[in-house]
Amino acid sequence: APEQPRPAPPPPDVAAPPPAAAPPPVVEVQYRPLPNDDRYRSPEHLTVSEVPVSRILVIGSCFSGALPVYLGHAFPGAQSDHVLYNHAGTLPATPPQPIEAYDFQVIALGLRTAMPEQLYYRLAYNDVAGYEAAFATARERLLQMLHGALEYRTQRQIVTFVSNYALPQQNAMGRLLPRYDLRNPVYFIEQLNRVMAEEIEAMPGVYLLDADQVSANFGRKYIKDDVVSMTTHNSVLTDFEIEFDRNRLEVPDVISSHQAFRTVEYAVAICREIRAMYRTVRQADQVKVVIVDLDDTMWRGVVAEEGVGRPMLTEGWPVAVAEALTFLKRRGVLLAIVSKNDEARIRELWPSIYGSRLELSDFASVKINWEPKADNIERILAELNLLPRSAVFIDDNPVERASVAAAYPDLRILGTSPYLWRRILLWSPETQVAYVTEESARRTEMIQAQVARETERTRMSREEFLGTLDVRIRMFAVREIGDSRFARAFELINKSNQFNTTGKRWTQDECQAAFNGGTVFWAFEVDDRFTQYGVVGVAIADGGVIEQFVMSCRVVGLGVEVAVIGAVVGQAGGEAAARLVETDANFLCRDLFARCGFVEEDGAWRVSAGNVTPRPAHILALEMPEMAGA
Repeated sequence: APEQPRPAPPPPDVAAPPPAAAPPPVVEVQYRPLPNDDRYRSPEHLTVSEVPVSRILVIGSCFSGALPVYLGHAFPGAQSDHVLYNHAGTLPATPPQPIEAYDFQVIALGLRTAMPEQLYYRLAYNDVAGYEAAFATARERLLQMLHGALEYRTQRQIVTFVSNYALPQQNAMGRLLPRYDLRNPVYFIEQLNRVMAEEIEAMPGVYLLDADQVSANFGRKYIKDDVVSMTTHNSVLTDFEIEFDRNRLEVPDVISSHQAFRTVEYAVAICREIRAMYRTVRQADQVKVVIVDLDDTMWRGVVAEEGVGRPMLTEGWPVAVAEALTFLKRRGVLLAIVSKNDEARIRELWPSIYGSRLELSDFASVKINWEPKADNIERILAELNLLPRSAVFIDDNPVERASVAAAYPDLRILGTSPYLWRRILLWSPETQVAYVTEESARRTEMIQAQVARETERTRMSREEFLGTLDVRIRMFAVREIGDSRFARAFELINKSNQFNTTGKRWTQDECQAAFNGGTVFWAFEVDDRFTQYGVVGVAIADGGVIEQFVMSCRVVGLGVEVAVIGAVVGQAGGEAAARLVETDANFLCRDLFARCGFVEEDGAWRVSAGNVTPRPAHILALEMPEMAGA
């Protein structure tokens, strides 16, 4: 049934900008969301911990002036400041608070400034060249506005979310006329959104906030004001204008008497979207592996007993979950199987179930047997060098879920409704990434090579095994966030737990500040005869001090860390020091500096270049192409 209007207070006055000198009005919002309403796009089923946010800066048009009121729903306790920026001018010299006080900023630019009505009102429909010229002008105005709004980023590399424009509901020229044509305002604005997205794509730490997609989730008819306002006003439905029309001969009914509003829900959902994006940027509670059962989880029923000829075996939610797993794999999330089944029978039937759409080789680890699932999960986590808190387990059987939960309280578990799995897996901020690195895209293959390497290791002594690997290391100095290798280094620093000497998480502006002070991120990649592992570690060096050392568990046991530490100390020359902070997870590296020849003195680890442990003999080469510029 169509949703009926629900009584709700109108949002703050967003139909017209407040006076430039006046701050945005403060309105107490009484908000009661429908079930799963504002969290629809950003599920919280996989959320474990909160990312602290103390202050948010909002820059932009009159609609953005309402956001500080609603941001409190997504970031309880956080303070929000608004800077009105309606024209392609300049920002105030300083924001309301020092820029260092803000955790991130949100920018929402006015469409009317980029696309004023004088630009297109008088154009004839057959004047195609006129529309192309108008778009060129609008594009230039948009870019001027965008770069002006980003001015505070020159003071600090603050995380920034830039909102695009919510599209009009219909082609104002008529529904039968060409859709993908600049004479259609929908397409015109759509192309401006594309310009905006392409411009910020090259800016590290700046991300597109897809407000248009959020409005589409709710239905633009409940949100967009283009039924009563001009196309480029580009704001939300309110009953604001009635105050100016009460002296008419016939006072019109308010708009909300004709159609339901979902303006408040939309505003809160925008803030929830910002929260989800910020969690992904900070890699909060990141999921690194999804472990799935098979029967009644990856397909309907028990295939070993019922066969694979049933028409609805995989149609509907099962194949949708399978597709979701392929997207996760492309993001760099590992996949694994834990199933009580006959492995030979499942391997025989699998090609008839999913064929080439999803293959068993897409899974980094497969445990199909009759052993307890908790035991198999233990083996998977050991193979992948992951902690339970980095995993998600999906199983249709409540008894199995309870057993696994008892064994691993930190492991996140899904299973009650298969109709929710796809949305949770794909849309949760904890499974998303800000970028896909080459290493992320190849993670499954590298893990499989690691398992093959470890299997061979069990057949010979450690010394014999290491001597057969042909390990090579290549180190690079990363000195700015624009470096092509920074993204992977940043990912490693903020996702590694077990081999992380301090556990510190970095923001991009902290990295830039460190680079400005002379700090170097020594990123290193490793190859052996099994595979190319890509960039697997970072040594953060500030002069003669190793502030932090982070390494992927994929190369633990190869002696790589000893060789890299020795090279970094050699670059420092003379004396060197290192910081070590014990965390609840970094037990793998607590003896790192002792193994490298450092001695603990007054809480600090120190070594001279002559005493550092030399590069292990089985490592064939360690190259530092940028040594001369270090």
